[in-house]
Amino acid sequence: MRAKRFVASSLARTLETVVAIITGLIMMPLMIRILGENLYGIWIVIGSIVGSLYLFDIGMSSSVTRYIAFALSRKDRRRASQVMSTAFAIYSALSLIIILTAVVIALSATFFVESPENTRLVQILILIVGLNVAVEFPFKSYAGIAGYHLRQDLLSYSRIAFKVVSTLFIVWLLFEGYQLIAIALVQLSSSFFSNLVFRFIAHYLEPDVRLQPRLIDKATVKEIFSFSAWAFIVDLSRLLKERGDVWMVAAFTTPALLTVYYVGVRLVEYSNQLLYKAFGFTLPLYAEAVAREDDTELARKVRMFLRLNTMVAGGLLIGAYLFGNHLIRLWMGSDFQSAEAYLVLVVLLSAKLLVFITAPYSNVLFAIAKHRYQAYVSATETAASLILIPILIHLMEKPLLAASIAIGLPFLVTRPFIIPLLVSRHSNVPVTLLYQTVLPLVAKITVFGLLWYLGISFAAGDPGLMEFLLFTGTFGCSYAIFAYLLLLDHEERNLLLSGIGLRKQTQP
Repeated sequence: MRAKRFVASSLARTLETVVAIITGLIMMPLMIRILGENLYGIWIVIGSIVGSLYLFDIGMSSSVTRYIAFALSRKDRRRASQVMSTAFAIYSALSLIIILTAVVIALSATFFVESPENTRLVQILILIVGLNVAVEFPFKSYAGIAGYHLRQDLLSYSRIAFKVVSTLFIVWLLFEGYQLIAIALVQLSSSFFSNLVFRFIAHYLEPDVRLQPRLIDKATVKEIFSFSAWAFIVDLSRLLKERGDVWMVAAFTTPALLTVYYVGVRLVEYSNQLLYKAFGFTLPLYAEAVAREDDTELARKVRMFLRLNTMVAGGLLIGAYLFGNHLIRLWMGSDFQSAEAYLVLVVLLSAKLLVFITAPYSNVLFAIAKHRYQAYVSATETAASLILIPILIHLMEKPLLAASIAIGLPFLVTRPFIIPLLVSRHSNVPVTLLYQTVLPLVAKITVFGLLWYLGISFAAGDPGLMEFLLFTGTFGCSYAIFAYLLLLDHEERNLLLSGIGLRKQTQP
């Protein structure tokens, strides 16, 4: 049953990400054409403000998810209710702070809005999106329930429905002549009702876990904050790593080169979104094993997800290496500097996939509440990358390649060596499990990639769209068959078949 739920949740989260990417690709040119570059530029500024307001989460989502999953694993629903009730109180206070912050930012709009006639519009939009974020925060206290039950599919399908409906409504408003305030109000309404559904799903899965103000206590507040403080540092470090390279490239190169760099970065971001939506909800599974003090089960889950992550990452990286340049050329046009963007794509994606492959070890640190070490490592990675970027740009002829290497280099040290070593010191998951699990798979995947490289090297010229789709589709199908026959073991094939409903599951 859990295998089937995991596959269903993974597929649903992947579909949710695909829908979000497609709607984004459609809406951007449409909004630019109807609203104009000036108003769309204002919308981008508002979007960046929304991103900064989410930092008020201060890592609490990971903390609440961990503690609620931990309590449910021990069948302690009173403790789960206590964590949820305390988190609700904290999030409610944070919501008030967000509203006050939005008011301050809105009043300060005259300092960063160049055109006086747009000041009023920006102020109203800031207040609406600030209210949107503030309303969402209390619902975060339900985090962990769906994760524990592996029912993220329910959340994803509800979000897909709201995303499609709100997008269609926004398109109608645009063609009817309505502009940004109407769009912001639609997004506020959609987000509110989506969060209500989130709350109903949590209640459906755990009817005995309820908000009870009498259960709020200082000890739980301290416990949540002690965990979330380190998670916040991890989130902040990740934000700086994801945006710092763009800022540095903008500072040390030209706007034209920044555009080329951002194309590669954007493709890597899309890949990461798909991967982490599909497989990035495993923390409750590790927390469950830790709560039961089952070291054997914890190591089994780490091994299973190391294998799964390696298989998925290997196929994605080979595909990017073989077809990335053609993809960029078809997307951006033949005049675009696709070769430079392709180098950024391959180097950055390789580094980010290394992080993805070793993610089970990072999740174990969160599950055993030793995530402060993850915070130290993340902060060190960020500092090292930001120091390396200007140095390598100065030393190397290709500045975009230099920036990409600077981002990736720290990961080569921290992810395969330092983090597994930290995990082995604080749990019974050995460092050698990583190498024994991943390296044999990497060897097989490399042979597969070399065979494909030799095969397509005989294809002459640049493929058109239909040829590109044919090549990539054939590659995807062949890799899936290769993974099923030669990478998955017998138990994993059974779990996969039971997960998609083709075989009855014989074990939980």
